Amino acid sequence: MSIRFKLALVLSLAVAAATAAASCVFVALQNRSLQSVEDDKVHLLLENVRAMARESQLARDPLMLLDYLSYLERDRPEVLRVRVRFDDRWQGNEPPPIASGELTRTELVAVRGGDGRQDILVELALSRRVLDGRLAAARLAMARDLSSAAAAVLLVGVLLSFPLGWSLTSRLVAVESAMKQVGEGRLNLNVPSSGNDEISRLSRGLNRMIARLKEVDEMKRTFVASVTHELRSPLFAIESYVKELLRESSALSPEDRRRLERVEANAARLARFVTSLLDLAKIERGQLDYRPRVVELARLVEDSAEFQRSRAREGGLSLEFSAEEGLPAIRVDPDLITQVVANLVSNAIKFTRTGGRIMVSVRRRGEGIECAVADTGVGIPRDALARLFKPFERGADPLRAGGTGLGLSISKAIVERHGGRITVESEPGKGSRFWFILPTIDNKSLTQNPS
Repeated sequence: MSIRFKLALVLSLAVAAATAAASCVFVALQNRSLQSVEDDKVHLLLENVRAMARESQLARDPLMLLDYLSYLERDRPEVLRVRVRFDDRWQGNEPPPIASGELTRTELVAVRGGDGRQDILVELALSRRVLDGRLAAARLAMARDLSSAAAAVLLVGVLLSFPLGWSLTSRLVAVESAMKQVGEGRLNLNVPSSGNDEISRLSRGLNRMIARLKEVDEMKRTFVASVTHELRSPLFAIESYVKELLRESSALSPEDRRRLERVEANAARLARFVTSLLDLAKIERGQLDYRPRVVELARLVEDSAEFQRSRAREGGLSLEFSAEEGLPAIRVDPDLITQVVANLVSNAIKFTRTGGRIMVSVRRRGEGIECAVADTGVGIPRDALARLFKPFERGADPLRAGGTGLGLSISKAIVERHGGRITVESEPGKGSRFWFILPTIDNKSLTQNPS
């Protein structure tokens, strides 16, 4: 789960918690308010009865009060029973009994007489069921309105939490992306570091680290270039002297000849390594010699594969070549493409057991031409495929074939210099298939400098 989603989830939960807490407080306050409103309604009813009793007392007209009380019993559902007493005598017959189980609330309204006027006492039996039902209905209406409002607030909060989480974590994501690019060796970047918070300080620290890595990388490239140049001359001198000594076979004993041949083989191997290092240094500096011209790719690949046939035969391997008919000419540097094919075929020979097969093919694929080298060798583990084209990276070597780990990285750079791409398919124990595609159109772009 990404930090963006986590932050959005936390913000959503915070909005939900705040909405729930505010709803609880609102319900508690509103409940008191609703209870107060209901009490005020009952109080207003009693005050109206008191006012009517005074008017009846002043007018010396009891029927005025009795008519009003009859109206209350008839039209006000909360009024179950009303009795009135003038002085010490209850008016009228005994009122009907209240239904069994009906809870009542009895309220008394007294108005004192004077100046010859009667004392009036009004007794009202109010239905608790009606009063409580009215309060419950008000609470239900409040709950409905509150639920709608809370749902709207929660929905808006959740919808806003995602873009808010996105904006809050965008700088962290930028730092993460920069670190990933640095891990892949891409150092030509600068992380935005405006502000003075923790993320800004982290970004500035990352920029300082990138600057230091650039310095170290430049020192490494300079050192590799210098060392390779310095090593080439003495190595070529060693090879020349050894070859000269080997020509004078009459003056050498068999043991001396074996030793000199061993020196020659190791010097040649070291020379190839130095040459690879020099090519890699040129590629990293963008100084790779690139002289393209129009060639027939099928013939170029076939010649390069034929050069490796004797070596394949020595290892007990069969080397096969096939090419599609009618392939168009293509603009490439023949020396560089020959180097790529030679490297792929050489690797196939090294990592295929005796009796295996190596198949080299050239065919049209989309708007390009594909060259593939397949073998029935030991294969490459899946976890090693992603880093196979990095300098000095090598997969498992059950056959102890040796190598520097530079060939594939150089091949990748050469293919990309031609505007193509190279990749690999492999299954451990069944073999591998390396292939690269070179474009046949937009040849003008092939003469431009690499990005």
